[in-house]
Amino acid sequence: MIRITGDLRETVIAIAREAGAAIMDVYNGSFDVAHKADASPLTAADLAAHRVIVEALERLTPDLPVLSEESAHVPWETRRHWSAYWLVDPLDGTREFIRRNGEFSVNIALIDQGAPALGVVQAPVSGLVWHAV
Repeated sequence: MIRITGDLRETVIAIAREAGAAIMDVYNGSFDVAHKADASPLTAADLAAHRVIVEALERLTPDLPVLSEESAHVPWETRRHWSAYWLVDPLDGTREFIRRNGEFSVNIALIDQGAPALGVVQAPVSGLVWHAV
C-alpha cells in the first residue's frame, strides 16, 4: 500500500498545473492536428503535457510505472503484475481543445492494488484543480 502524503498530493497538483501551462502555450497559438492509429486526434499540446507529466512522475516515483494515453502500448500481461502505477490522460478532451471551447483537462491518478488512491484533475483554461485521496 502506498502512503499518500500532503507533499505527494501537492507535488502532483503542481505537475498537473505545469502540464496545463504547456497545453495553454499551444492553445494560445496555432497548431496542427494529427491522428493516431485509432483515428483519434493528437496535437502538440497532448505531447507536451505528456512529456511534462511523465518526466516529473518518473523523478518523483522512479519505481512506479506511468501508463499514459500517449505512451507506447503496454500489454496487459505486463500491466497485470503492477501493484501500483500512475494512470495519466495528459489532455483529456483533445476534440474540445481543437474546437477551442475550453472543455478539456489534465488527469493524473495513482492506482494502488487496482483501485484509485489519489486523483488530480486540472482545467487549464480556468486553472481550477480538483483532487481526492
